Amino acid sequence: MPFATGLLMAILALVAGILILVKPRVLNYVVAIYLIVIGVLGLILSGISVAAVLALVAGILILVAPGLLNFVVAIYLIVVGVMGLIGAGISLEPVIALVAGILILLVPRLLNFVVAAYLIIIGIMGLIAYF
Repeated sequence: MPFATGLLMAILALVAGILILVKPRVLNYVVAIYLIVIGVLGLILSGISVAAVLALVAGILILVAPGLLNFVVAIYLIVVGVMGLIGAGISLEPVIALVAGILILLVPRLLNFVVAAYLIIIGIMGLIAYF
């Protein structure tokens, strides 16, 4: 991934996570827009890939049916975690995604905090990788 793109994705995740903590009522919109942007960037940069299409579909589904937010986010994180573990072996980011997805399914009322924490952690890890 090019330097500028990785940095942009890290900053986007960090900002989205902080925004969810500060304004929890915009969770649906922030998550949907984040996933759509990630999906579009993925499609532009790496062509049609499962991860990019999954992010795009999840973001659109959240905008169209906000009541499915918990399930869509949980399933997205679990699939991303499993794909990451299969593709890259055991590393921190896929494990965090998998744990966050399972936690959302087990304790749905923690959705805001789990999503915010996930995005902030991924954003910080992305920034650390570039600095």
